[in-house]
Amino acid sequence: MRSLLFGFEGRIGRTAFWAVQIPIMGLGWVYQEHMDRLLAQWFPYSVFAGSACALVIIAPLVWVQYAITIKRCHDRGKSGFWSLLLLVPLIGEIWLLIDCGLLSSAKASVPTGSRSAP
Repeated sequence: MRSLLFGFEGRIGRTAFWAVQIPIMGLGWVYQEHMDRLLAQWFPYSVFAGSACALVIIAPLVWVQYAITIKRCHDRGKSGFWSLLLLVPLIGEIWLLIDCGLLSSAKASVPTGSRSAP
């Protein structure tokens, strides 16, 4: 479980991707809807303290998001650098939904030297 959520190497299929992605999306929604108000109450006169607290709270979710996205990119036959598209607001989310969540795994390639001649 630790390597699934926090490691950046390996591959995961769509089922494992969605098993982690759905709770992350739910926690992200809760964070977005409720944390700003809570942080404003906890730190009413300090923007910096509220921002630092927000960063500490959201950092594990961002880490897990990138970990599973990179593994899914590997399963799709792509470099993990494709996960940087998540930094682009709308395009990144659409890409995540289509490429990582809906498309199937890349087929294992057969080396050209191992094929038998007809």
